[in-house]
Amino acid sequence: MELQGILRKLNSPNSFVHGVASTAAITGLALVDPRKLTTGSRLAYRGAVAGLNAWIMHASLRPIDEDFDLIGPVGRAAITTGSAGTAFGFTEVGEALDARLHDKIKRAGARRPRLWLAAGEGAVAATAWWLGRRIDNAADANVEEFGKFGEFGTEAPVRTMPVRTLHEVPDDLWAIMTAMLEATDEFGSPQLREQLAASSVYHWNGAEPDFNAGQFHVPNHIPRLVPGNYRFPVIGQFTAFGDLTFTIQFFVDDGYLGSVHIESTDDWTDEQQLRWDSICEDIPERDLIPSPDHVELLIETNTGYQPV
Repeated sequence: MELQGILRKLNSPNSFVHGVASTAAITGLALVDPRKLTTGSRLAYRGAVAGLNAWIMHASLRPIDEDFDLIGPVGRAAITTGSAGTAFGFTEVGEALDARLHDKIKRAGARRPRLWLAAGEGAVAATAWWLGRRIDNAADANVEEFGKFGEFGTEAPVRTMPVRTLHEVPDDLWAIMTAMLEATDEFGSPQLREQLAASSVYHWNGAEPDFNAGQFHVPNHIPRLVPGNYRFPVIGQFTAFGDLTFTIQFFVDDGYLGSVHIESTDDWTDEQQLRWDSICEDIPERDLIPSPDHVELLIETNTGYQPV
């Protein structure tokens, strides 16, 4: 599951993992002098350039909200394939430009022009990724507003429509979800692990979700489960803030990971409830997400919940 988590971040265009990996790949290819390659090596080099372009294009086409995915998986595959072919076809032009830039840097007196050229391309790649990330984050924070004018030309208070955007699953939530799904191979666990690897979480109006009812999003090309609606039988129980006990559980909705809930257990005393009421306003539910090391995993049986 750790490998799946890394791959998920690699394919998320706004993640730091993607930014570092793409910048490193572009810089690494820029260190190669195509003029010194043999025929076979040059073919491999051009294939690497085409593959890198295809990967970056595929990651950038991932929808923020699949409800507004106008391209779809087939469209993304077609565009990705087309970008790879285009990049491969234009590599000769790129190699000619690379040679001219290299020679100009050399004539300017640089001792290692290839290193300077690679550093420049890496800086441009990193800047482009950072600007794209800033633009996407700014778009996520926007809300659709609408208003109307009241009597005497006065403007009525502006109302806002909630905007739903997709973001990476937080690492702590990823870890505890993985632990619960790996506790059993029944109840559709293998399929749910596949869904978790490709999932995101919803943010509303740019705010991080509270995980008393945090919602997952799974791309619609991932196979769904049958039956499609149920509470996963494995839950986690943990203690926080001294002696306050909580459970974390998740639900499958319409065949996909639906939502995760953190709730108090049923055995709280009145004193514990009053104490929680006094502190819960300052403790977002997302801060309650426990480490797997601090959770007791329980599985539902005919005689109630039993330790896994």
